[in-house]
Amino acid sequence: MDQLAEKETYRRDVYRPIYSLHKWWARRPGSTFRCLGLAALTDGDITKDDILTERNSGSHDGLYIDSYSEKINPNDEHIDRDVTVLDPFAGGGTTLVELNRLGVDVVGYELSPVAWWTEKKSMDDVNLDVLEREFNRILEETRDEIGEYYKTTDPQTGQECEVLYYFQSQRIPCLTCEEEVQLFPRYQLAKTKKTRPGVLYCPNQSCDDRIIEISGREKGLDAGTEVNISDGETITVSEDGNEICPDCGHEFDPNDGTYGYGKYTCSNGHKHDVKETLKRLDERPNFKHFALQYIDPRGNKRVKEFDQEDAKNVKRAKKHLDEIRDGLLIPEQEIPNGDKTDALLNYNYKHFSELFTDRHLLTFGLLLKKARDTGTREFDEAESQNIAEFLITSISNNLMRAGNLCVWDVYTAKSDQVFKRHAYIPRVQPVESNPLNHDENVASLNNAFRKVYRGKEFCKRPFEKIKNQKNGDVEQFYVDSETISEERVKSLNCKTSERMDEDDESVDLIITDPPYYDNVQYSELSDYFYVWLRECLHDEYEEFKPELVPKAREIVANNSANKDEEFFVESLANVFSECNRVLKSDGELVFTYHHNENEAWSVILEALIRSGFTITGAYPVQSEMPNNPHISELDNAEYDILVYANKERVDEEITLTELRKNLFFELQDLAAEERDRHDDLSKADLGVILRGKCMYYYSKYYPNVYSEGEEVGIEEALDTVDSVIEQVLEGSVNLPSSIDPLTQAYAAFCQRGWEEFDDLNKHLLAKNLNVGDLEDEKLVKGPREKKEPVTTDERITYIEGKLNKNGRDGDALLDIDKVQYLYHLYKSDQNTAEYLKEWKTDDLEDLSDFMADVTGDDRYENVMEMGLSQF
Repeated sequence: MDQLAEKETYRRDVYRPIYSLHKWWARRPGSTFRCLGLAALTDGDITKDDILTERNSGSHDGLYIDSYSEKINPNDEHIDRDVTVLDPFAGGGTTLVELNRLGVDVVGYELSPVAWWTEKKSMDDVNLDVLEREFNRILEETRDEIGEYYKTTDPQTGQECEVLYYFQSQRIPCLTCEEEVQLFPRYQLAKTKKTRPGVLYCPNQSCDDRIIEISGREKGLDAGTEVNISDGETITVSEDGNEICPDCGHEFDPNDGTYGYGKYTCSNGHKHDVKETLKRLDERPNFKHFALQYIDPRGNKRVKEFDQEDAKNVKRAKKHLDEIRDGLLIPEQEIPNGDKTDALLNYNYKHFSELFTDRHLLTFGLLLKKARDTGTREFDEAESQNIAEFLITSISNNLMRAGNLCVWDVYTAKSDQVFKRHAYIPRVQPVESNPLNHDENVASLNNAFRKVYRGKEFCKRPFEKIKNQKNGDVEQFYVDSETISEERVKSLNCKTSERMDEDDESVDLIITDPPYYDNVQYSELSDYFYVWLRECLHDEYEEFKPELVPKAREIVANNSANKDEEFFVESLANVFSECNRVLKSDGELVFTYHHNENEAWSVILEALIRSGFTITGAYPVQSEMPNNPHISELDNAEYDILVYANKERVDEEITLTELRKNLFFELQDLAAEERDRHDDLSKADLGVILRGKCMYYYSKYYPNVYSEGEEVGIEEALDTVDSVIEQVLEGSVNLPSSIDPLTQAYAAFCQRGWEEFDDLNKHLLAKNLNVGDLEDEKLVKGPREKKEPVTTDERITYIEGKLNKNGRDGDALLDIDKVQYLYHLYKSDQNTAEYLKEWKTDDLEDLSDFMADVTGDDRYENVMEMGLSQF
């Protein structure tokens, strides 16, 4: 399952085209939910290998490839498809689509109209021939009307050419000297590749030809290199990595621009914050075009300076917009306050329409009007409103690569999407795409439509792609026995699932992906698309009547909305309680969870247990590619935890001591079984599995678990669980329980040695900690692929800083701080007596002995053995 998920998340559009129909955030892999569905629907005769197995040839076989396989599932006798599956947090529709495809009835609840719309159109049937014909019609009509505004003149031939992208940069007056500063993070527009030259932009404003093409090298010039410029003069490079403009002779570092980390620097050396400057001026960002990429007459992509003719096209487009704006579908909503939208308000953006250029407002306003009006046409073979809705969906999805939040990628020489991360990020050097271009690049409307078209083709004839490990080929298996159809949609509800319409015990299975505490602010982000969709759909659908996406009952932790942990737990418990009500007595709840913070894990477990469910297991699975920016740039976890739960409860009491004793022996047996089943199972993954088993016993007896006559809460139970798991796993540190958790975690880390981020995080999750907790205390270092314990010598300055701030009061010090500081004093022949007098305990001696063992340095033991009279 991990391998399938990894491949899919790398190229979702290739492996599961239906999930590229429209943007939604934090989608889980469809392959994971197909596997979950198969495991839940099949009977006891079906094994793991029956679901998917590798042949000797390296190819694959199993129900995953064809759930109706006569060889494995004759007469469909091993799969119960006469069931109803519920997803109370339907999101982008992964559960609904995958279970629909397996032939069961699905019920979905989703608060966001954008997600609800994405689910609906993912499963709505459509006549693709009519859809494609109508798309081509409105695209050609729009090109005829406004395509001229995306034209430029090739300087070499004088011929008119189509523009692909316009480069813009923010202009801002220096607060000190009032010099207008053009903001450039760098002066590089494209990296040199074998198939194309690199492109630089000369910083010298007096230069006559500021576009510099570089071929045959991928890095800057070496110091001492001589460069002949246009007037015949020879310039010598002064520093490695610099470039010299061949037109004006200006020497510059392409990576050293006028902007970085939110601040700009004028030519006089004055440095100011961009947000602060905009705040004082009470202005939003002002952008100016400076270059463009176009297709020359020979079909090559070239970059040229933005000239007066191009500026005239901008003015003509604005004039056209002003003349017909009232008849176009352009949103006018103000941007609301929020945890994510505040990033826009801080840059003085007030309305969503301000995130787009005038030319884009004209283009998308016109396209959406034509798409909406398609609903008034008549077709013999299709419902016109349905065709219109799919056209609207395509245009809405194209907004993902439009507007002033899109930035240029110099490595791929194309624009990035708006939501490269789960956030609004104001840009100082955005790119303006040409959605109407014939090149069909990633920013084109044609590309967005093809995603919709291929997604609906996939619904009619699904397939699976699996890599053959023997020959390296990716094999495609069409599954002609399955489809994704609106006929199996029992109901789609755009409302909170805290109050469901389903009858008691009417649902056979619940599979879902709950919100991730404060990880993704779905409603705030989806307003970006909602305001445009609403222009087209509010007359047809009640779901699009509100001005913005409803947020009051969105189940997230959000500071701006005063939604704290209590709100999150209570709301989540409401949903799980409703799930408990509608789920049949023998039904099962399965959900994936993805979060890097232990607080989030505690609250979701609390909500689940409080609502009457018993946790029956937990398993780690791959969720996102390591190179995903949400993962690699932010040090987030790249795995999900699968949590299983049912309605089993016992009306008995148990003490925490009894629970701990029972768990210890149970987990020893379970650990042995899991190691036998999985040869490559890491200790980190095993820790997650063991924690699931622990929570089974706690939730089974909840709330009748007692310690000294008092009910045991979730946090105390987790502490007990963590200590038992630590004892069971190989490499237990066996330190006294009074040693603080961070020290225990660090000591175990030292014993294991370096680990990749995710393995370390899984170990820490079993202790209710995460990598960030260790990083805050300077206990871990290194890149994502190799996290290492920080040594005593590397930590000593940090520890001394704590001591200087707090004196020798040990309250702010970790136990490892004390041992490492004593070690430092001993090693450097300094007096330890006064610290020993205050800190020395039997538990600290045990810690010192442990550090001596794992480091092989006996001086740790000697530190604690010294008599107080030595000095």
